[in-house]
Amino acid sequence: MRVRLGILTRLIAVTLLTSLASTVALASAAVSPPPVYVVLFTHIEDNTPSGALGSAISRASYDEWRSALLAMGTLSRTYNMTWVLQPDYTFLLAAQRYEDAATMASTGGKNVLKYLLDDKAVVIDAHSHEHGGYNYSDVAYLLTLLGVGGTTVIGGHIWDPSLPEFAHWDRFRRPVGGQTYKKFRWRGDILMGAGTPNHTNDPVVSGVWRPQDKDHYFDDDPAGNIVSIGAYTKDVAGLTKLSGLYRSGAVAPTFMLTSSIHLTPGNVKTAASRAALEASTLAPLRVLRTSGVVEITDFTRLVSVWQRRFGGRAFVHRE
Repeated sequence: MRVRLGILTRLIAVTLLTSLASTVALASAAVSPPPVYVVLFTHIEDNTPSGALGSAISRASYDEWRSALLAMGTLSRTYNMTWVLQPDYTFLLAAQRYEDAATMASTGGKNVLKYLLDDKAVVIDAHSHEHGGYNYSDVAYLLTLLGVGGTTVIGGHIWDPSLPEFAHWDRFRRPVGGQTYKKFRWRGDILMGAGTPNHTNDPVVSGVWRPQDKDHYFDDDPAGNIVSIGAYTKDVAGLTKLSGLYRSGAVAPTFMLTSSIHLTPGNVKTAASRAALEASTLAPLRVLRTSGVVEITDFTRLVSVWQRRFGGRAFVHRE
C-alpha cells in the first residue's frame, strides 16, 4: 500500500509541477508584449534597367542590377531576415529577355528571381505604377511566367482619392484583368505602402485593418475583403516608439502594431551602399529582434499572423 501511495504522491507532484510551469509560462506570455511586425522591402521601378529593351545599355544595366539583387539576397540571408522584392514590369520583361543559359549558369540554371525565391528565401510581390500599358495584373502575370508568382500583395499605392494619382485600389474587390495580358485576371487583397506622390505627405499609421471604401480609408469594415498594413515612420527609430506603446499600456497586446522599411534601390545597388545599410538598418534590427522588440516578416505572413495570433482584430494607430 505504501509503495502505491508513494507512486501516487509522485504522480500528483509531477502533475502539480507541470501545471505550475504552464501557469508561469502563460503569465510570462501575458506580461511580455508582442513584437512589432516589420517588413523590409525594395521596389524596382519601371525605369530599371535603363535604356531601351534589347540595347547594349539595357543589357549592361540589367546585369548590374542582377548582381546587386543577388548580393542583397545573400546579405538578407546572412542576417536571417526576410527581404521582400517588388519589381515593376520593365525589369520583368528584361529578365525574360536576358536570362539565358549563360547568365543563369551563375544561379544554378534558374532565372535571378527564381533563384532569389528558392535559394535565398526572398519573397516576391507585384509592384506597379501602371505605366506603359502594364497594370498590377500584368505584373502578376509576368511574375507567374518567371516562376515566382502567387502572392496577392498590391505593392504600393496612392491612397488619397483627392489626388489625381489615386490608385483606385478598391477595384481589387474583384479580379482585375491585365491591360496587356487581357485574359489574365488577378485580385490583390493586401495593401502595403499607402503613400502620396514622391512620399511627401504619407500617413504615419501602424496596424492592420480593412479599409471601408476610398473615402473612408482608415475606417475598418469587418466585411471588407482587402487588408491594409500600416508602414508607420518607415525607419528603425520608430520601432522602439511603437514597442513603447505596448509597454506603457497605450496599446493593448491584443492588437498588432506594424511598420515597413523601404530598402531603396540606392541602398542595395553597390557594395558601399549595402555596407551602409547594414550599419544603419540591419544591425540595429538584429539587436531589436534578439531582445524581442521586433519580428521581421513579409506582408503575406504578417496578415496570416494577424488572423491567427490577433484574431483579425482591426487596429489603426495614426499620428
